[in-house]
Amino acid sequence: MCISAVLNWKNWYDIDFLTLGLALALIAFGVAVLAGATWNEEVGSLWETRWFLQAQWAVLGLGGAAAVLVVDYRLLIRYAWFFYALGLIGLLLCFVPGLGHFTHGAYSWVKIGPLPQIQTSEFAKLTTILLLAKILAARKEQWHGLADVLRPLVIGAVPALLVLKQPDLGTAVVFGPITLLMMFIAGLPYPYLILILSPALGLLGISHDLVYILVWIGLMAGLLILAVVKKVPWTVWLPFLLVTVSAYAVVYQHGEKIWNDIDDYKKRRITGFLYPDLDLKHSNWNIYQSKIALGSGGFWGKGFGNSIQSQYGFLPEFQHDFVFPVVGEQKGFLGASLLLALFFLLLMRGLDTAVTAKTLQGALIASGVVALYFSHITINVGMVTGLMPVTGLPLTFISYGGSFMLASLIGIGLLMNVRLRSAAGLMDETFRAGRPQMELPKPIPDDF
Repeated sequence: MCISAVLNWKNWYDIDFLTLGLALALIAFGVAVLAGATWNEEVGSLWETRWFLQAQWAVLGLGGAAAVLVVDYRLLIRYAWFFYALGLIGLLLCFVPGLGHFTHGAYSWVKIGPLPQIQTSEFAKLTTILLLAKILAARKEQWHGLADVLRPLVIGAVPALLVLKQPDLGTAVVFGPITLLMMFIAGLPYPYLILILSPALGLLGISHDLVYILVWIGLMAGLLILAVVKKVPWTVWLPFLLVTVSAYAVVYQHGEKIWNDIDDYKKRRITGFLYPDLDLKHSNWNIYQSKIALGSGGFWGKGFGNSIQSQYGFLPEFQHDFVFPVVGEQKGFLGASLLLALFFLLLMRGLDTAVTAKTLQGALIASGVVALYFSHITINVGMVTGLMPVTGLPLTFISYGGSFMLASLIGIGLLMNVRLRSAAGLMDETFRAGRPQMELPKPIPDDF
């Protein structure tokens, strides 16, 4: 099958301008919020302002999205292992003396000569999506044994562990939803998904209370019954249940020692989440000020340039992880709701792209990008509102950051790429992705 690598000009009307328009609206929204939050900052020139730098990265990101758009995504899938290797190399460079750059408590950036520093983990997410799409499409919804389940899990776990080593917990967590959603779209039965998540039940071992023990026993019995009723092969359910039992035993016996070995800042984040009204001047300062900013905006907001919490230094990292409270303070409930509505429309458009894709590869790429955006949006908004522990994760298209903006727009390019190649006349295959079972193409394209 011949793959057209370059976009034909006669197909310009098939470009997904809705996805592009939603992305541009979010970028404009973010630039305006950053400009208002930093309006009174003393800088040397316009070129040094955060909002102008953000706009420059957005322009560069649009160029990256265009570059991804003109190359057929099936050609990208064909070289997915190469891109994945580049992503891992980028993560390893963070640990090389002289190249790795320590910022915000982590070796997450690479600085080469006069070039801007790059957060390589942002691009590793995209390369992982491409390889997962390649591997999962090759399975053709066949989940026979443990190896079929472990293979994509390992692909997602390797970059996640390297990011965790930096350490960057927030970014490492994102690889989980990406991997699991793509596996589910590829036909992973839901009992398998529950079994994959079952080791988290080991955390119940932190309490020796009889109620917790009985709850854990009941959940384990439920898992076993589910596996038997749904005819999950014992070679799949037994290893996961053994890991779950082992995790529970370790936490039950050594939970206190594990807690004592955790870094102090991680402890403060956990205790701050569990007890939000304690230690407001230290461990819970960020969340406390975040809630003040969100509430002080009222319904209409204080207006452009009137972000007291950010301009007077009460709200740390307002341009990065805590930018959503600035939205609430400047734009009020109305502006924050508008932002969430734009996010919702973008995610729904991405899901529609996955559903209407004409190859399983395209559906997987689109679902992976949607999972990436959804994870960042959900965790960030949940974090700044106190619904989730503080993990340090930026808000898509809104938070200040060059690497993050560039990678996010490349993701937009991938979504547009899949939708463009799903337009009439660009592909001969007929394929429609849908849950709970997908109608597979006959024959399935083997260009990967």
